Amino acid sequence: MVSPIREVNHNLSPGHILVGGLSSVDRQVNELFSLAETVAKSKASVLILGEFGTGKRTLARFIHEKSARSSRPFYIMNCRETAVGEQELLFRSLEEQARGSTLILAEIWKLTPAVQMRLLDLIQSGADVRIVATSSRSLSNLVRNGDFKEELFYRLNVVNLKIPSLQERLGDIELFARGIVSRIASEQGRQGLELSQEAVLLMNSHRWPGNIRELEAVCERAVLLAQGNEIRARDVQFQASGESRTAGESPSTVWRPGKTLDEIERNVILEALKHFGGNRTHTAKALGISIRTLRNKLAEFRVMGIKA
Repeated sequence: MVSPIREVNHNLSPGHILVGGLSSVDRQVNELFSLAETVAKSKASVLILGEFGTGKRTLARFIHEKSARSSRPFYIMNCRETAVGEQELLFRSLEEQARGSTLILAEIWKLTPAVQMRLLDLIQSGADVRIVATSSRSLSNLVRNGDFKEELFYRLNVVNLKIPSLQERLGDIELFARGIVSRIASEQGRQGLELSQEAVLLMNSHRWPGNIRELEAVCERAVLLAQGNEIRARDVQFQASGESRTAGESPSTVWRPGKTLDEIERNVILEALKHFGGNRTHTAKALGISIRTLRNKLAEFRVMGIKA
């Protein structure tokens, strides 16, 4: 059963909302946060789009906290996790509780046609409820396929906020990972635990299909596996096809006995360059190095007979 959730932190600001107080170094993301803060002051419905794990519900809570309704609790209905037979009953309950407050409908694309109609009626009635909806799927595509009511889509899509995937947010991976590791390590009594540069390089070369949620899981696992005060490359593991593997897109980036840090660094740089289609600016930014440093590294590789 969904219960009202009151956000206790009233000091959130753009760039500090997706992972426990961390900032974004991505210009596009910070512009999104600024727009969200501006939109929060209005009464308009908001539709937040983004891949699984990008922080859509956190952004929805941020909008509530920056609105005139911030002194009241907000209510969340996770449409994807609510059974079809329970959706209408739960929605009816939240519809009453959320008067004068904010109702967050997570993964709204999973609403049944009957509840879609109830929601449309609620919006059209002019009831004092702020609707913030999130979706990891394109509602416009669902409308075209007849799976989502067109009129409801237009009512919700007054303001559209699209959160970029973690892969698109160059520079945020290391920032988020260090903050997550610090938090988890502190919770487990391992203050002072740090990410090594080789671990950061491996993280930067990963595609992160699960976005921030995946990053949190990987960091938690790394904290558990780490020995001493540093997380090494061998501690960074992803779940792929039900099996654990060390981070990185290729076995060539994995540490094993006899393999040096220079070799790992070289392989990660080449993997990242390949990932970004040879774009050196994006590669350098993702790896946290200057374009000049990247050029020098590639020149060294060519001297060694390695094409780059």
